[in-house]
Amino acid sequence: MKRFNIWIVVLLVIVLGALSFMVVQPKRVYEVLKGDTSKMMQKSGSSITINYSSEHVDVDTPSKVKIKLSTPKSEGVLNVEVYPRRNVLKGVVHRNYNFLLTLSNQEFTIDLEPFSLKEGRFYINIIASIQGERPKILSVPLEVGDASKNRIKNPMSKTKKGEQLYIMKAQEEIK
Repeated sequence: MKRFNIWIVVLLVIVLGALSFMVVQPKRVYEVLKGDTSKMMQKSGSSITINYSSEHVDVDTPSKVKIKLSTPKSEGVLNVEVYPRRNVLKGVVHRNYNFLLTLSNQEFTIDLEPFSLKEGRFYINIIASIQGERPKILSVPLEVGDASKNRIKNPMSKTKKGEQLYIMKAQEEIK
């Protein structure tokens, strides 16, 4: 009987140990990066506005990237080309979207779930155009891991004379 109880205890420990590995860790989102083309200096000639949001996540964790395109135009076709700047991002392939513009259909959303096996800042390029207008181009940033915390938020500053200075973090090692 004692031997039977010991085997039951050993079996329970093994089962509980296996179940603890099956617990899904929650997704850690550092911050959500947002932006749009309405606040950017660009050449006129395009009626397209692009808004985006992307989650700053850990390595090998899918980020939710939401791209919203809108235009006051009510006729024509909105052509959108989406592709990663480098082949480091997984879950995003070079793809073309065509949206038919009507009075009731002037806003469109593209949802992506890219991830990377490396830390860093990566970009998803967007080229949106309507025939007869200039294209609107935007690179959506995607932060992965802790590597971006070491970056200076705005590395450029201007002097009183208007000269541009770039500030870079020094990496020192004391021996």
